[in-house]
Amino acid sequence: MRYVFYITDNGVTAYNNDVSITKGAAQHFEWTDVALIDEYLSALPENVEAEIVLDLVDEDLYFEWAPKVHPWEKGAIAERRKQRINVDTVALSEVHWTNNTRTSEDGRKEELILSATVTDSFKLKSFLSNLEEAQVVIKNIHSKAFLLEQFFAKKVRPYLKLTRQDLKKAFLLVTHQSENIFRQTFFYDGELRLSRLVELDKDFDDMDSAIQALVDETKMAITYVYNQRIIPYEHPIGYVFLDAEQTILDSVLGKCREEGLIHENWDENDYFVGAASFRQIMPDGINCGQSHSPCYSMQSVVDFIFTDRPSGFYHTPYVKKINLLLNGSRVFTSINILVFLIGLYYVLITGIDTLLSWQKQAMLEQKIAEHQAEKSRLQEMVKLQDDAQKIKASVEFSESILKLKVNRLISFDINALSEVFANHSNIQLSTIDWKTLDRFDSRRNQIDIKAWVFPFYETYHNPVKWVDEFVAELKTIPGIEMVELQKEPLNRKLSQSLAINSEMKDVQALPFTVTLRVKDVEPK
Repeated sequence: MRYVFYITDNGVTAYNNDVSITKGAAQHFEWTDVALIDEYLSALPENVEAEIVLDLVDEDLYFEWAPKVHPWEKGAIAERRKQRINVDTVALSEVHWTNNTRTSEDGRKEELILSATVTDSFKLKSFLSNLEEAQVVIKNIHSKAFLLEQFFAKKVRPYLKLTRQDLKKAFLLVTHQSENIFRQTFFYDGELRLSRLVELDKDFDDMDSAIQALVDETKMAITYVYNQRIIPYEHPIGYVFLDAEQTILDSVLGKCREEGLIHENWDENDYFVGAASFRQIMPDGINCGQSHSPCYSMQSVVDFIFTDRPSGFYHTPYVKKINLLLNGSRVFTSINILVFLIGLYYVLITGIDTLLSWQKQAMLEQKIAEHQAEKSRLQEMVKLQDDAQKIKASVEFSESILKLKVNRLISFDINALSEVFANHSNIQLSTIDWKTLDRFDSRRNQIDIKAWVFPFYETYHNPVKWVDEFVAELKTIPGIEMVELQKEPLNRKLSQSLAINSEMKDVQALPFTVTLRVKDVEPK
C-alpha cells in the first residue's frame, strides 16, 4: 500500500491507493490535532511507502540570472547557495539550475537559477521527523507548483491537444484547489516562473461574483508578470483554467476576453486558451474516478502520483538515504537479472550445442548404416564366391587347361602365363576369356583377364605397385603383342571394395582388368 500526505497551511490529508479501504475518502487532520496525527502514524504498517505534497502559502520561489558556468561547477555553486538560504526558520530548501539561458545586454551568457524555501511556520520539521520515527519510507517530497508543471505536461497537454512547442509559450495555469482557494502558476519558455495561492471570499452571493473575483485576481497576476519584466509588456499570454465543476469553466474564458486579459490584436499562433475539469483529465483516478468523491486539484495530483510516479522536488537527508538504498536495490536486482540472463543464455547455447551434437551423431550413425547397407548390396550383387573348395576347383581347372596343347592353335605358351600368376601372390585370377578378333578364322587373338589385387588396407600404394609389376611381367611373355590395363584398381569409393577369403581369412581386395593381344602368326 502507498500513501500520499497532502500538506497545507491548515493541516495534513492522508490518502492511500487501496480503493477497498478509502472508497474515495481521505483522512484529514488539523495541525492542532497532534495526538490524532501521532495515533494515525503509529498505526501505519512498518516500512510503508509514502510521498509528501507541499501546498503552502509560505513557499517562496526566487529566480535569478547567474553567469553561465561549466556543468561540473554547477553542483558546488548550488550547494553554496543552499547553505546561505538554509536558516533556522526554513524547513526545506532547494537550489536548481533551470537550463534556461540568455545573453545579457552587455553580452554575458547567463543561466536561470531557482531557489525555493519552505518556512517552518507550523512545525513541518517536526512532522517529517515523526514520519521518520514511524519508519515511513518517504520516497519523494513534492512542491505543488512543480508537481502541477509535471501534471500539465503529462496529463493536461495531451487532453487539450497542445503541442510541445505550446509549452514554450507564455501562459497562466489557474487550478481550483478547494471551494474558495485557487493557485495561479505562470510558465514562460518552458519554465515555471511564478506560483501563488489565491483565497476568494466565501460569502459571494452568486457564481458570477465568484468568477469576477477570480478574473480580478488573474489581472493582478498578469500585472505583476509585466511589472517584474518576466516577459515584455503586452506580450501574448495564454490561459488554462482547471476546475472541479464545469459551471465556472463555461464562462471564465469569455470573461477574460471581456476584461481585456486577451487582446484582440494578438496573433492566435502566439497564445492558446483552454479549460477542462479534473474529472475529464483523470477519469480513472482512485479519487477523481468516483462520483461521490470531490475532485479538485488536490485529489487529481494525488491520483497522478499514484499512477505516474513523478519525481520529487525537495530532498532531505532521510529521503536521500532512502533513494540511495532503493537505487542500490534496483542495481542489485538488475545485476541478478543480468546474471540470470547470462546463465540462461549459457544453458540455452549449451543445450543447442548438445542437440546439434546429438543430431550429428544420429546423422553419422545413419551414414554408417547406409555404408554397411551399400557394402552388403554390392557384395550381394557381385556374389563373389571364393571359398576354399572353389579355389581348389579353379586350380584343378587351370591345371587341366595347361595340359592342353593350344600352342599349335594360337602360337602362345599358356604355361608362361600360369607362371606369371604364380610369381605374384597378391594377384588372384577371377576370369580369363579368349576370343578371336575379326572373322572366325582370323589369326588375331585376344585374352581378357579379370583379377583381384589384395590385401587392401585403405591405401592404394601397394595394390597399384603389385598390379604394375604384374602387367610389366605379362609384357615379357613370348608372343605377346600388347598388354593393356583396361580397368585400374583405383576406384576411390571405399564402399566398392569387397572382402574375399584368402587362406581362411577375409581381406579387402580391388578388381582390375588386363587385355592381352597375341601376335599374328600362321596357324600350325
